[in-house]
Amino acid sequence: MRIVLLGKPGAGKGTQGESLAEVLGIPRIVMSDLLKEEVRSGSDLGSLIRSYMDEGKLVPDEVVYEVLERGLTRALRGFILDGFPRNLKQADWLDKFLSSRDSGLDAVLYFDVSDLTVLRRMMGRLVCEICGRTYNVFYDPPEDVRRCVCGGRLYQRSDDCYEKILKRLEVFREETEPLLDYYRARGKLISIDASKDIEEVRRDALNALSKLRDLK
Repeated sequence: MRIVLLGKPGAGKGTQGESLAEVLGIPRIVMSDLLKEEVRSGSDLGSLIRSYMDEGKLVPDEVVYEVLERGLTRALRGFILDGFPRNLKQADWLDKFLSSRDSGLDAVLYFDVSDLTVLRRMMGRLVCEICGRTYNVFYDPPEDVRRCVCGGRLYQRSDDCYEKILKRLEVFREETEPLLDYYRARGKLISIDASKDIEEVRRDALNALSKLRDLK
């Protein structure tokens, strides 16, 4: 199956994407990871990407397309794509790329959560500086809000502050939310209630994909 994941920041796309990829036996392609891998490779393209990142600029779409094209070409029989597309222009490129390979998306999973849920999940996150374990003061609190079980200091990521989360939600509404109507009109959108616990969301997503397979 060829699947795209959509959702607000904090909706759980990463967690669910890893799980679905394992169950379905297909690769999970994360756009940000592809760009980082290209940078680490030391290629000319990687150096170009690094120059944009170092200046705090967005990597141009044309560069993103070149990197993603290679990743998708290796996985046309099935993939879970996370972090792309982020807007209608990118969605159009993806459709044309897959169509040119006599392929296409099977489903777009939208992990639906409220803004309030996003705020509670992200503002409540605490990360261990030593082992990297993540806690949440609302859902999975540590015994000591200052220390991890390994003894490492717990801290809040800079991106998890109120103002930055609101900005990311605003960007999602302006750029990514129009994709919901785009894929709904094409009969590809499957909305999943992502406010439930992780296992329930995983089960709902797998059930939806199973029904889709049965229809084919």
